[in-house]
Amino acid sequence: MTRVYKQLAHKDQVAKIVIDNAGATRILGKTGQEIVFDRSAGENQIFATALIAGLAEVSGVKAPMVVDTPLGRLDSKHRENIFRFWTGNSSRQVILLSQDKEIDAGFYKGIKDNVAETFLLEHVDVGDGIGRTTVTRGKYFGVTR
Repeated sequence: MTRVYKQLAHKDQVAKIVIDNAGATRILGKTGQEIVFDRSAGENQIFATALIAGLAEVSGVKAPMVVDTPLGRLDSKHRENIFRFWTGNSSRQVILLSQDKEIDAGFYKGIKDNVAETFLLEHVDVGDGIGRTTVTRGKYFGVTR
């Protein structure tokens, strides 16, 4: 987890992340002292991604990572770091569920070589609180693959 966290975060004061037997986590600085700080939503997402990646590595399970709203809370540096992590291992499958403003046509152009398939989900309200979602394969917010 520590290795992945260091890849993703742009704060360099974290030396180690420790998880005790009760599941509590502590972030340690270079002096070995615990660092206590309020994390932003983006930092919490980076922390959670590092935890999941660490668990996957330790368990040896090759399960896909499904991420809903993957970049919405991240600044540009964190976006770059997390994208580099997702694409850094060709055997890692990552399924992104994003909004149109989150991964726009410009960002998609930068990642398309690492995208196996795209789907556009469009929801239509048919009345009385009932909706229908249609799925178009090979399309993503106006970009055809």
